Amino acid sequence: MIKDIAEHNATVKSNTKELQILKQYFPSCFSGEEKFDIEAFRNRIKENVTIQEEGYELNFLGKSYAKLLASLDTDTIIVPDSEHNSLPENQESKNIYISGDNLDALKHLLNSYCGQVKCIYIDPPYNTGKDEFAYNDKFEFTEKNLEEKLSVGWSEARRILDLTKKSKASHSAWLTFMYPRLTLARDLLSSNGIIFISIDDNEQANLKLLCDYIFGEENCLGTIIWKNATDNNPTNIACEHEYILCYAQNKNSLESVWKSPLSDVKEVLIAKGKELTSLYKGDELQKEWKKWYKENKWQLSPLDRYKYIDEEGVYTGSQSVHNPGKEGYRYDIIHPTTGKPCKQPLMGYRFPEETMKGMIEEGRILFGQDESKLIEIKLYAKEYVDKLSSVYTSDSRSAANDLKKLFPEHKQLFKNPKPVELIEHLLSFMQGDDFYIMDFFSGSGTTAQAILNQNVRSQHHYKYIMVQWPEACKETSEAGYKTIDEIGQERIRRAAAKLKEQYPDTDADLGFKHYTLQDISATALDRITGFIPEENLIFQNIHEEFGVETILRTWMVKDGYGFIAHPHELILDKYRAWYCGKHLYLIEPGLTEGAVCRLFEKYTEEGGFVPDKIIMFGYSFNLTELNMIKLNLSTLRDGNLTPNLDIRY
Repeated sequence: MIKDIAEHNATVKSNTKELQILKQYFPSCFSGEEKFDIEAFRNRIKENVTIQEEGYELNFLGKSYAKLLASLDTDTIIVPDSEHNSLPENQESKNIYISGDNLDALKHLLNSYCGQVKCIYIDPPYNTGKDEFAYNDKFEFTEKNLEEKLSVGWSEARRILDLTKKSKASHSAWLTFMYPRLTLARDLLSSNGIIFISIDDNEQANLKLLCDYIFGEENCLGTIIWKNATDNNPTNIACEHEYILCYAQNKNSLESVWKSPLSDVKEVLIAKGKELTSLYKGDELQKEWKKWYKENKWQLSPLDRYKYIDEEGVYTGSQSVHNPGKEGYRYDIIHPTTGKPCKQPLMGYRFPEETMKGMIEEGRILFGQDESKLIEIKLYAKEYVDKLSSVYTSDSRSAANDLKKLFPEHKQLFKNPKPVELIEHLLSFMQGDDFYIMDFFSGSGTTAQAILNQNVRSQHHYKYIMVQWPEACKETSEAGYKTIDEIGQERIRRAAAKLKEQYPDTDADLGFKHYTLQDISATALDRITGFIPEENLIFQNIHEEFGVETILRTWMVKDGYGFIAHPHELILDKYRAWYCGKHLYLIEPGLTEGAVCRLFEKYTEEGGFVPDKIIMFGYSFNLTELNMIKLNLSTLRDGNLTPNLDIRY
C-alpha cells in the first residue's frame, strides 16, 4: 500500500513514464543493462517517418520537475463518505465527487478510468496576481534528490525547490503546476475525447504552447472567444473576453459531425409548424405562418431565416447544393416555369445529377421566380444543427444569479463562478450519451449542475467526476461553509432537489458518491516504513487506523474497479473477506486455519468462484498465516486453477 508506493517512488525519475512506454512497445531497443539504443529505435521507425533534428518547444524552469511529478504514484488513501454514500439517492449513483488534491485524484482515477472520459472541462487558476494562485507543493525533495532524479546541477535543483516551496506565482510556477495535471488528463481521455480549458490573457499563450506539447499541435480543435463582459473604463484596450482552448485526444478519432442538434428556438418552430399544418393547407398555411413569423421574428435567432412552411413543417432555403471550394458537378437544371436552364453555381453542384433529380422529384429543391436565380435546397427546422462557433457571447454575471437561485440566503457565496449556460452550451456539441464528463477544478460545482440539467431536460445519461481541493473559505464569504468542496456538494444537492421538484417523473441519476483523499499521518508513516515482515510481527490495529472501507476502496480503485463498484462480503469460517470481479481481498487480522481451508474449498467446489488474485494486507498477517496461504495456493496450481498472491504493504 503506502510502503510499496514509497519504495516505487524512490526509483522514479523525470523520464520514467516515457521509458515505460518505450519498453512496452520497443523492448528490443533496450539492452540487458537497461540502456536505450537510440539507433535501433531510429531503424525501427525510419520508414515513412522524417526524423527532425531541429525544432522548438516550450521550456521553463521546473519542466523536468513537472515530468517527475506526473510519474510519481500518489501515496494518499481514498476515504469513503459512508453516511452520504449510503443514502437512497446515492447508493446506486454513478456520479463521483472527490475532495482532495486533483493531482492525487487524477493518479487514482487513471487506474480505473484510463481512456474512459469523453469530455473534460476545467477552469484552472488564471495566475492574474489577484486570483491568489501560488504554487506550493507537498513533496519533500532535497537538492540532492533532484540532482539525481532530474539529472541537473545543484544550482538548478535549488532554483526548482525555491519555485515549488516559496508560494511562487510566476509563469514557470504556473506551468509546473499545470503540466502534470494536463498530462494525466490526456491519458484519461477516450480516443474520441476532448478537453475544454478556460483561461485569460495572463497565461493563454503559455497554455496554448503547453497543450501543443502535451496533446500535440495537430490535435488542437481551436480557441473559443467568450465575450462575457463590458469594460466601460478601459485603461488601454477594453478587455471584454476570456478564452476556452479545445483539444482532442486524437483529432482523427472524432465523430465526422461535431454539431449540436439542440436549440430552444428549433423546438418552438417545430411545435408551431405542427400546430399550423394540422389546421391549414396550401396557400392558407403559408399565409398563417407568415403572419406568425412576422410577429415573432425578433425572438427567433439563430433560426430567423425560416420563413416558409409546407406539410412537412417549417423550412428555409440553403445553398448547400453548391459545391464548396473546388470544381463540382456540371449539368443543366430546367426551371419549372420558364423551361430554361437555371444559373449554375460558380463551382458547380455538390451532388451528382441522379441525386439532384431525386431531390427535385421529392420537392426538396427551391426555384427562384425565373432561371436567373440559383436554386436552393429545402432545410427543415427539424433538420437544424448548430455549429460550435469560435465566438460565444454570454454575460458572466449570470453565474452569480445561478448561485443566488440555489442559495438565496447568501449574498456572495463563491467568487467568479462560471455560468451554467456556458457549460451546457459546450456539452450540447458532444456526440453520444452515456459517458463520463470530468472537471478536476470543479469549484462551486457549475459543471455538475450543467450535467444534471442536461440529463433531466434533454434525457441524456451523462456521468460526472468532480474533483475539488478542500480549500478553506475566506471569512468574508464563508457563509457557514468551511471549505469550497462543501459548497460544491451542497450546490449539487440543491440543484438536484430543484430539478426533482420541476420534473417529478424524471429517472435521472441525481445523486453522487463522495470520497476524500487523505494523507497518511506522520506516526502511521513511521510505523509503516519501519515494518519488517521477516520479523514475524503483525500490526494488530493498523487496519483500524486506516479503516477497512478505506483500504478496500483504495485497492479496488488501484485494481481497476473504480469508485462505484460494490464489493461482496465473503464469510470464511467467521473470517470476513471481500470479493470483487477477479480479486479477493484479505484485510483484517485473525485469519484461521479453518478460514483458509474454507477459502480453498470454495475454489475447488464452486465453479463460479474463480478470483485469480488474492490481495493481502501484509501488516495484518504473520509469516505462519502467509505461508499457510502460499502452501494451499501451490496445491491449487497442481490443478487447473492458478490464482496469484499479492501481499501489499
